[in-house]
Amino acid sequence: MQFKIFIGLVLTLIIVVFIPVYWATEPGRQENALARQTAESVDRGAEKYASNCAACHGSQGERGLGRALAGTMLDSKALQRVIARGVPGTAMPPWGVEDGGPLKDYQIRDLVAFIESLGAPAAAAPKPVAPPSTPTPAPPSPSLSPAAPSVDARALYTGKCSVCHGADLQGSRFGPPLTTESLRAKSDADIRKVIQDGIPSKGMPPFGNTLSAEEMDALLRFIKDAGT
Repeated sequence: MQFKIFIGLVLTLIIVVFIPVYWATEPGRQENALARQTAESVDRGAEKYASNCAACHGSQGERGLGRALAGTMLDSKALQRVIARGVPGTAMPPWGVEDGGPLKDYQIRDLVAFIESLGAPAAAAPKPVAPPSTPTPAPPSPSLSPAAPSVDARALYTGKCSVCHGADLQGSRFGPPLTTESLRAKSDADIRKVIQDGIPSKGMPPFGNTLSAEEMDALLRFIKDAGT
């Protein structure tokens, strides 16, 4: 009997000590769990941003064809709404599935988490003036190789180019047409260079950091074939 009383007292003492310790440390555990979930969401958002947004908004949201996103004043709900629905009358297309885009709600939330992790863009430093150099002749244009079966060139054009150049390559208020006539004077190397490096002064973003050489080659072939 006394042994049972002793065990009961020990268990009571353990409970009395454990419960306050548990509640004292619970906020820290919740904060750590939230921080871990946020970090994972930012990582996933960074991947989506690099493949879908960086070409227009800059790799770190510093601004490009689209507005700067680093240090944005929009709150989370406003950002989610703009990404999901787009901005009618501008080059910003809707990305949410309900509005015809490719991203689900949780993917848009990850994108918002990444955008909110970006700091305010630093002031642009003056570009150094390169010394004059003797121009070297451009290498001969490499012949186009057949697009790899893994590259869906039409989907690539629709996702990356159609918002500015039109679904039918006839151009829009944001970009010129890409018909055979408009490209006749350009070599394959010239077109590939524009895809890779862009023309920032005209609002054309570079895709060299977001598309592989294989994808750019497939995109070039698609543009030339579609324009014939």
